[in-house]
Amino acid sequence: MRRRPGRAIVAAPGGFLHLSLLASLRRRPSLQAHAQLLLLGLPLPPAAASRLLRPHLRSGHPLASLRLFLRMIRGHQTSPTSATASQEQETVPNSHSLSAALSACSRHESPFPGFCIHAFLLKSGFTFDIFAANSLLHFYTSFGLHSLARKLFDEMPLRDTVSFNTLIDSYVQSGCIDGAFGVFRNMVKEGFQLDGWTITALLGACAELRNLMVAKAAHGFARRALRQKLFNSEEVVIGIVDMYVKCGAVQLARNVFDLSEEKAKNVRVWSVVLSGYARAGEIDKAQRLFNEMPNKDLVAWTVLIGGYVQAGRYNKALQLFEEMEATGLEADEVTVVTVLSACVQRGAIDLAKRLHCRVNQNGLISKNARVATSFVHIYAKHGCIQTAMDVFRGIADEFKTVELFNAMIHGLAHNGYGEKAISLFDEMECLRLHPDETTFVGVLRACSRSCLVTQGYKMFNSMLDKYGVKPDIKHYGCMVDLLGRAGRLDGAYSFIQNMPFKANHVIWSSLLTACKIHGNNKIRKLVENQILALDTTYKPEKLTLSGLFSDKKRKEVAARVRKAIRQKSVQRHTR
Repeated sequence: MRRRPGRAIVAAPGGFLHLSLLASLRRRPSLQAHAQLLLLGLPLPPAAASRLLRPHLRSGHPLASLRLFLRMIRGHQTSPTSATASQEQETVPNSHSLSAALSACSRHESPFPGFCIHAFLLKSGFTFDIFAANSLLHFYTSFGLHSLARKLFDEMPLRDTVSFNTLIDSYVQSGCIDGAFGVFRNMVKEGFQLDGWTITALLGACAELRNLMVAKAAHGFARRALRQKLFNSEEVVIGIVDMYVKCGAVQLARNVFDLSEEKAKNVRVWSVVLSGYARAGEIDKAQRLFNEMPNKDLVAWTVLIGGYVQAGRYNKALQLFEEMEATGLEADEVTVVTVLSACVQRGAIDLAKRLHCRVNQNGLISKNARVATSFVHIYAKHGCIQTAMDVFRGIADEFKTVELFNAMIHGLAHNGYGEKAISLFDEMECLRLHPDETTFVGVLRACSRSCLVTQGYKMFNSMLDKYGVKPDIKHYGCMVDLLGRAGRLDGAYSFIQNMPFKANHVIWSSLLTACKIHGNNKIRKLVENQILALDTTYKPEKLTLSGLFSDKKRKEVAARVRKAIRQKSVQRHTR
């Protein structure tokens, strides 16, 4: 290394600085040493690159780890310089570098890099390396490729406890509980040692069964199979508590929680018990447990807020959210959606706007269709249709979902924008998103509100033929409403007669209202006879008068008519 006046440090490959940096990488791999090598333009031997894969992963850069792995493979084809050869005798790639590369593939947006490494394993003879094979098995399960994971497991020449644990967890994730128990039985039969992860995976399978007797049996088995220290570990305690909560046995979950050691009672365990009380509707017990929590994280706050929303105590849910904000915690996707559901019920549009402003600042909404759907729903419900459309347009096309389109289409229908709703449906088709039953209910309602008869018929007829969606009674009801609003009462009556199932009270009432509006007494009498057949207590003057006012949106007058009818009925009974 030489230092000249006015010039940067010049480091030669194989020189003192180069060898010092490589020695530091052997002792403690760090990204700082890697950065120095890059800045100085010094070569990185494959063995040194292998040690840097995990640090890049831990820093949250799986793509950088994959690129380094590829460089390492290419660099391994060429011989290292004589100056560094004596320093780097480690054979690469090895099981540790392959495991790190597969971990990076598990975090990639596509499984194709992992497929390539799988091919490399087969070509290079690493199939007998249990460490690399288990990493490959985990890669397949992380992408939900459970059938490929099972095929790999069956072809593995060597297996260990980790192999069985990974496959059991894969079956639990895919909802194939019988498969999980089958693998567990084989594991016990072949004499493999059970550990805490095995029991945790087993408890997860039992939790999905929602069977209390099986849950109790699994609890007893875990107690016998594990040492006391392992049985009282955080993961096992969480597994048992969560299993009982999902089985609806909240008191048993609380008993396990109370009897567990203090070191196992982390905030996750507290939150699981809290969610059990909230699901069971025991919101007061949930509040008391929440007050006892030594540390409250965002999950605990969100669970309690959701519990109050589920219990219909929306004001308390919104108050709790204000308290959470005062602690400095920032709402995530789940919290925002939960709070917005309370805002919808209480009409708290101002809080929704404040939340909207906040999530815009942190960028949560731009790539999150679930949050955007909640905002579209509340804005459309309160008539802020342009704001709802702005939220919708703010989501990139690749992140839009069927649920988001459904919310926007229903919002446009509710506010009388039929043509725009149909245009949005066409846009949905251009993005190759398949409409569902809810989509067609929204489009047909939009046609009904705007009296778009031709478009409505076209949409209805295309449901089964073009999109494979079988119309149900809600879709037929929308068509009857469309024809009734358009004054085609004979067509509406004929449409009902040709329905593949019997019309209910709602459909006949819709047509009856239309008959009253358009003054068609002939069809009205026929409809009233049909309603009388369904409801013998029906009185024509009661439904048609109040229903007429409701259809014209004169809600106050309709309410007074209903009140007068009730009072008249009470007077008759008191005579």
